[in-house]
Amino acid sequence: MPIAVEQITSDQRDIILTKEEDHFFDIKSLDIRPADLTHDISSLANSDGGELYIGIDEVGPHKRRIWRGFANQEAANAHLQVFENLFPLGRDFQYTFLRCTGEPGLILQIQVYKTKGIKTASNGTPYIRRGAQKLPVTTTQALKLLEYNKGLTSFESDLVNQPATIISNSAPAIEFMLRVVPTAEPEPWLRKQQLIVQDRPTVAGVLLFGEEPQAALPKRCGIKVYRYKTKESAGFREALAFNPITVEGWIYRQI
Repeated sequence: MPIAVEQITSDQRDIILTKEEDHFFDIKSLDIRPADLTHDISSLANSDGGELYIGIDEVGPHKRRIWRGFANQEAANAHLQVFENLFPLGRDFQYTFLRCTGEPGLILQIQVYKTKGIKTASNGTPYIRRGAQKLPVTTTQALKLLEYNKGLTSFESDLVNQPATIISNSAPAIEFMLRVVPTAEPEPWLRKQQLIVQDRPTVAGVLLFGEEPQAALPKRCGIKVYRYKTKESAGFREALAFNPITVEGWIYRQI
């Protein structure tokens, strides 16, 4: 599919040349390697989307911006080939050449939308955007958080490093089974509901049927109730009406 060439006005050019780089907006020079630019595209796609403009220099101590675009569309082929391999033109990525009277060459505008899946750069690493920075996702914990944010996995379906018996032999599970029609044994039923997977309970299984979920998932499933005697928007220790109340146990009991 050919990439469109759009004529923009001098006012629109000035918006690009003066806008501050932020979470959704970035500019790059032609001199940066296409492979390095894939880090920026990945970071936008894995965050909230945004725009990347290629062909703008920042010169001098005050980083004055200068339009220095591709000589023609063919001059951008090396960039486009790398981008298309990783970020194909379509619903998630749009490429447009921008032309402005009196300015040299064509700026490549890449419109990046927030993608459903995780997009990796040419080095195989996914990036995320924080403000005007791109940050590599290099740890297992950071990757898991990105998967949560993308909706690819959920915390509730994660496996807990505990034996399945903490839910299959629990009082909450046995009590619940008495109300299931037709009557079923806890462990086969829990496996059928995918609350036990690979002989381990899921987080959801522990929350629903573990007698003490807080022991298996410390600091992640208990409730503390605070009440403050103050009209301030934020509470403080001296205004506590009583010592915080801890509510623990399985989800039904907590509710």
